[in-house]
Amino acid sequence: MIFLVALILAISKSWQLITDGFRIDKINSSLTKIDSSNLTIDPEITKIVDQKFKYLSKGCQTYVFKSLDDRYVLKFIRYHRYKIPLWLRIFTFLDSYRNKRLYYKDKLLKDSLKSYEIASKFLKDETAIVYVHLNETDNINKKVQIIDRLGRKYLIDLDKTGFVVQKKVKTFEDILRQNKGNEIELKKLANSFLYTTEAIYRKGFINDDYNCVKNSGFINGKVIHSDVGSFLPRDNLKSKENFEKELVRFVRYFKKWSDKNAPFLSSHLDEKIKKMAQTL
Repeated sequence: MIFLVALILAISKSWQLITDGFRIDKINSSLTKIDSSNLTIDPEITKIVDQKFKYLSKGCQTYVFKSLDDRYVLKFIRYHRYKIPLWLRIFTFLDSYRNKRLYYKDKLLKDSLKSYEIASKFLKDETAIVYVHLNETDNINKKVQIIDRLGRKYLIDLDKTGFVVQKKVKTFEDILRQNKGNEIELKKLANSFLYTTEAIYRKGFINDDYNCVKNSGFINGKVIHSDVGSFLPRDNLKSKENFEKELVRFVRYFKKWSDKNAPFLSSHLDEKIKKMAQTL
């Protein structure tokens, strides 16, 4: 019996690694139906999703597929993350704990969806966002073909699915690593990163993401925030003290990278942040 259980667990884990955990049911959810009769779809969006998308990676909040022309990514929201596990739904004596988890999961989903909305409405230039779809509609009239890690093909009804279309970028971490020995280029990259972050903060939003290096990207000579699931509104950023405090908090992971790989960059970041705060 022990051997059988261990074998089942091993097979399950192996399958998880092979597929990266992707399943169609994990991106399915009952979206809120809205009247889309007066909504128009940009022809660019239709053209983008008129091609196939191949599995690329998994993020904390989305499964990511890249277009065959290698110019865009299609991110499907991992709705299963916001549901409580089956065992917690079965054991009724855990009502108190289950209700706490339900509240937490519901808040997590609402915060994530709000962040996507913020990125779509206010931060397209800073995030390379092209389009965000969070409600059930009937105006896209398009099914996109996606291909998973195993080469299996699926048709996804975009009107009934939560997704984000974004320009495909190089990862900021890779760009930093490629320029590790180049002080001039690293300072340029750091400045671009700070300018983009400053632009977001000046619009009254912060990025609550803890790993700004991993979740930023690089496109057309500019650093952008590629992970769009952690934006929050803040009404206190006009204060020099609050602005600097929030910027220092967000950049702390970048400084961990620079402390280890390019110590001169840490002092450069500190100086730039102070100058930015003084211009408020």
